[in-house]
Amino acid sequence: SVGLTQVSRLEVSIRYLVHWQMDGLEISHALESQLTGALHDRMTECRYLEPIQSFDHGIVPEPWFTVDILGQGRKALEDVNSKLGLAFDDWDLDFYNELFSQKLKRNPTSVECFDLAQSNSEHSRHWFFKGKMIINKKEMPESLLDMIIKTQTTSNNNNVIKFSDNSSAIEGFTVDRLRPLTVDTAGQYIINRGKSHIVFTAETHNFPTGVAPFSGATTGTGGRIRDVQAVGRGG
Repeated sequence: SVGLTQVSRLEVSIRYLVHWQMDGLEISHALESQLTGALHDRMTECRYLEPIQSFDHGIVPEPWFTVDILGQGRKALEDVNSKLGLAFDDWDLDFYNELFSQKLKRNPTSVECFDLAQSNSEHSRHWFFKGKMIINKKEMPESLLDMIIKTQTTSNNNNVIKFSDNSSAIEGFTVDRLRPLTVDTAGQYIINRGKSHIVFTAETHNFPTGVAPFSGATTGTGGRIRDVQAVGRGG
């Protein structure tokens, strides 16, 4: 768009010049590691020990593979769970072992296992907070989320919306707000005085961000915006 037709890639680099106040200080490997660790984000940046000669990092994506549940049983799932860091617990291992060996009667791929770890994680389905709690073989009458919501019965009666689509709102204040005269075309903004309630929400994207730092964080930001804008609307 700016006419740089010969440029195929741009990359930002940072160089630090460090001055020591102590003459003759010997820089140990441990001290150097501490310093470089504090100056860069290992998830999105890396240290170059010499000037960049090429943008080709030489990293070849690992090929997908078949998880041999039909041949090795649950142990195959345990191995891929450890290798890929899927965080399957005993219940997950038993469930997926039975699913593929007894019902589907086929082996899953490493990609399928990774997707199951994401799709059925606490991040996506909230198993732990919404699931049944069984303590000493006795099912509890409330889930963890039920107990959290129950606190509202003894708190201030100022809820406008509570626990609706990942967000809640409490009574706000009458304030001056900027509002457009029209929402379907470009137009003038005017000052509108009215009541604005206070919205509460939270968004954690540890798992997606661990898989893909930038896009994982981006979808987390999008979810945060969506929860605020769509609170109480089921958006």
